[in-house]
Amino acid sequence: MHDKPMTAGEFDAQLDRRGANIEVWPSELALDARRLLAQSAEARACLKRASAFDALLDDALPALSLSTGAIRSRVLDAVARDAARPSWLGWFVGATGVRRPIAIVAALIPLCLGFAFGIYEPSTASDDLVSDVSLLAFADYEGYSDAD
Repeated sequence: MHDKPMTAGEFDAQLDRRGANIEVWPSELALDARRLLAQSAEARACLKRASAFDALLDDALPALSLSTGAIRSRVLDAVARDAARPSWLGWFVGATGVRRPIAIVAALIPLCLGFAFGIYEPSTASDDLVSDVSLLAFADYEGYSDAD
């Protein structure tokens, strides 16, 4: 690959890029890495850390491989879920981060405006109208035994 030997920094970068299994590296890089490992304690320590990190990743990630059918099924389920919910509802319900307070305020504005207009709107209903509506509303109630 190149004539000068691999440095510990280059080795560390290759570990990050290719993983701790030197057997799967390109042959020239693997050869340079083995030479460096034979000479450098720092490189051996980097390899040990990278191997431990790879083991943690292997433990954390599921070992099951997904088939094409399983992936397709997951994607289609997600699309169906999103299609079943209106987009504006998803904006309010699925809001996260900065959108959540904006969604809450957007939902409260009509409520507050309706309350304000209802309180400060002068009543145009006369007492006779209120009495008539009350009689209509409670007309059926008078026939029950608990109306007394």
